[in-house]
Amino acid sequence: MKHLPQLPRLQPLILRPETEPGYERVAWRPTWKCFCCHDTGMVQYSLLKQVMPDYNDRRHKPVKCNATLCESELGITLQMSNTLDLRFDSFICDRLDKIERQSWREWEKERHELRLKASAWLENNELTNNMRQAERSPTEHLFAQQKHQIESDR
Repeated sequence: MKHLPQLPRLQPLILRPETEPGYERVAWRPTWKCFCCHDTGMVQYSLLKQVMPDYNDRRHKPVKCNATLCESELGITLQMSNTLDLRFDSFICDRLDKIERQSWREWEKERHELRLKASAWLENNELTNNMRQAERSPTEHLFAQQKHQIESDR
């Protein structure tokens, strides 16, 4: 037999990082730049309701976002078609952006506290995959071993 080159040694890859010690879960964070419209160009419904309590998205025109940081573009055809409410100026949209950013910060803080509580609970209450209420008797243990042997021989 020919002399074969030595194979490299690789570390196994972790299948589920969240099961590893020291893993800290990170909550999803939005990637949009404008929190007023979530980079859609239209002011978000929940924010619209703060300025126009009677707003109904089935009856009223969508409102164009004019926030200072907003980089979304709706297109000239849509803007010229008289189908948008253009009354929200940058002052209103910037305030709505600030409100929505604060709301996300509070949501992240709440989720982080819930994760910490859940993690502490899991550490204090050892969980196993065993659903049995009691340990197997010696007879049950022997029967289970025989059953597993039969299944593995198939």
